[in-house]
Amino acid sequence: MRKPLLLASLLLTASYPLAASEQLDITYYPISGKSSKQLLEAMQQHGPEGDDGRRFHGYTRWHVSWKYQTSSRGNRCSITSVDTQVTGTITLPQWTDTQGATEDLLNRWQHYSSLLREHEQGHYQFALDAAAAIRQQLIAMPAQVGCPNLLTQANQLGSALIDEQRQRELAYDRDTDHGRNTGLKL
Repeated sequence: MRKPLLLASLLLTASYPLAASEQLDITYYPISGKSSKQLLEAMQQHGPEGDDGRRFHGYTRWHVSWKYQTSSRGNRCSITSVDTQVTGTITLPQWTDTQGATEDLLNRWQHYSSLLREHEQGHYQFALDAAAAIRQQLIAMPAQVGCPNLLTQANQLGSALIDEQRQRELAYDRDTDHGRNTGLKL
């Protein structure tokens, strides 16, 4: 089941034209169980696979791309506008057989699924942060002699900013123990 969460386009018109678009989809995988143990086992068995092949209860994938326009005056080339596109998918569990479940288990599931979604949205925020940094830093690049040199530097900077956010994302999971240190327990 796919549910579009957000499709937003924001055009900023300031002294430097910047544009950003993003699309985040939330997808669900079904789980069933009559106890917290069974639900945890179902998530471990059916949860989305990460890039390393490990299964997770929830998972976020994101991608950031950018494009820009340049202008030349004499032999000087500068970036005149920057556009970023962010796409992401958050995959979460959906408990499908809640009939007959105790009120306590239903409440614990509600709390757990809310914290899991919040944790995964934290992963997506790294993509938004990367896109914002790319827009800000590419438009601020000084003019260069010739456009090829500027374009090479701009693409290297964009890639480095994404790599920086990927490292911060890894630290986020390390520091939170994949959300467990923030109360993510069933």
